[in-house]
Amino acid sequence: MKTADFKKCVITLVMLVLSYAVFGQQIKNKNVELDDFIPLLKAVGYEIFNYDVSEMLNERYNIVVIIKEFSAGEEIASSNFTTVSNKRLLTDFPESDRQGIIDAGRVIDPITQAIELVEKITFGFYPSGNDSTKRMQIGVSGRTVGSTSLKLRGLTIKDWNKMFFYTIRPFQIKAFKEDEFIPLILISSGWYDERINMLRSCGLIEADPEMQDDLYKNIPHHYIVGVKFVKKQ
Repeated sequence: MKTADFKKCVITLVMLVLSYAVFGQQIKNKNVELDDFIPLLKAVGYEIFNYDVSEMLNERYNIVVIIKEFSAGEEIASSNFTTVSNKRLLTDFPESDRQGIIDAGRVIDPITQAIELVEKITFGFYPSGNDSTKRMQIGVSGRTVGSTSLKLRGLTIKDWNKMFFYTIRPFQIKAFKEDEFIPLILISSGWYDERINMLRSCGLIEADPEMQDDLYKNIPHHYIVGVKFVKKQ
């Protein structure tokens, strides 16, 4: 084979290899997964927070969900929103009902005779359909135990229309203590910063439960949602 012909063959082979490599790279369809929806849900006002409370199952507690409301840093309201037991046992029910519960297969632990063990608490927030309220739903063990509307306060600034601007962030969880309020979630209003002529809600990604962050100095209105574990006697 002549040298010129050999070079042509080599060039042709190289071009074929490169062509195969280029056409071998393809964009392929991929199934949409649940995590792909999270940014979309957050963009339209849906947020969810999960808390693992399985380590508390060595004792029996009433889990009290508490909502506190603050204005200009002062607490103006507090309510025990709902209470759930972290363990429900067969013996918690009247003796006449127990056989029916057993027959229905509701006993999940034959040794302790547990009907329900709360390993996780879920707090979900979603739009109410108007700017002045935020909906909150609380769930344990895959069932809803309560829902409520949180009233929001609008900001009237200069000649703007009233603005409802709230941010939801979790608290840092530093320690567990029985019979003490443990803050879990901060729902806080933004504020108007004259220096930059805009609404702000700056602060830590996780709120400081000691209230030492500068964020708290500027919040005009906020809620704190938390829990208290009250030991059963």
